[in-house]
Amino acid sequence: MGLPEALREFNELKEKETIQDYAIGGGYAVIYHKIPYSSYDLDIFVIIGSDEDFHAIYQHFRERGNKIEDVYIFIEGMPVQILPNISPLHTEAVEQAHETDIEGVPTKVARIEHLIALALEVFRGKDKIRIRQLSDRADKELLGDILDRFDNEQGILRKRYTSILAGT
Repeated sequence: MGLPEALREFNELKEKETIQDYAIGGGYAVIYHKIPYSSYDLDIFVIIGSDEDFHAIYQHFRERGNKIEDVYIFIEGMPVQILPNISPLHTEAVEQAHETDIEGVPTKVARIEHLIALALEVFRGKDKIRIRQLSDRADKELLGDILDRFDNEQGILRKRYTSILAGT
């Protein structure tokens, strides 16, 4: 549908230094980790240096004639949502993502443990489902380390994770 074309575009943005790095996140990352999941859009986590860089990404796609609707850029019919590095956890998720090759295109995919931690931050209904699905495959030691480093003083991420595991 447009996955390899989208990844090529983001590799080009990285080569042009419009973005520093990127990784696949969201539902497509869950699918990559061989967990049954359905996703409407491709979430791309990007590391950028400024708001201007974020606008430059959209300018890049406007100049290429891509349809832009709400938060989505359509690449070969695939809706792509760009999620900039708004937190140190997000940045680490990109930096430590798995390097892989998808349909002949080199790319990176966020690790299960980072996907869980990011879902714990957002904590919508679909994130709770995703956490349950990913939890069995997570490296518990690595996840614990991530939660220790990125949780707030009230321990909200740990509390949320515990409640998900308890089924509440």
